[in-house]
Amino acid sequence: MKTNLKPGTQEPSARTRPGKVAAKSQSQLRAPNEARQPKWELRNILVPIDFSEPSKKALRYATYFAKQNGSKITLLHVIEPMPIYPDAAGPVIMAPDPSPDEAKKAFRRLCEEEHVEASLIQKTLLWMGTPHHEITEAARELEADLIIIATNGYAGLAHVLLGSTTERVVRHAPCPVLVVREKEREFLRS
Repeated sequence: MKTNLKPGTQEPSARTRPGKVAAKSQSQLRAPNEARQPKWELRNILVPIDFSEPSKKALRYATYFAKQNGSKITLLHVIEPMPIYPDAAGPVIMAPDPSPDEAKKAFRRLCEEEHVEASLIQKTLLWMGTPHHEITEAARELEADLIIIATNGYAGLAHVLLGSTTERVVRHAPCPVLVVREKEREFLRS
């Protein structure tokens, strides 16, 4: 096989058969616009917590991502007001809010149980309202880069009756959402 070379150039070091491409180094394989592609900075991870096992699993994922990316975690617990009817004709009375001290203790216990380093936690928030609305609003206000939320695994009639907070968060979130399923193969090992 003969190749036509320009004057002053050397013979190629690797010969290839017709129709084959010579191996290229990693730097030669990079996309031409690679330098212009933006990097995704994962600074703030929002984790809605209801203190259930699935939400603890979501916290384990958030801890992993935070350690890998130098991110901070914001924990959010949303209390949905539940009307209490003393009698059918009486006024509607809202259930009392848990005290901020009780909420802080619950968050502290959770982080200890799940071995979450205090340096990873940016904030712990206790909000009142409709969970999916408050979660998406918190993500907007905090400029969260990622929401890591658990799904409760309801199916069939239970899903229809209870709705899906996770589904609504995915639909309305201002940032990407990682949904951690209750029953799935474990990505993270203890």
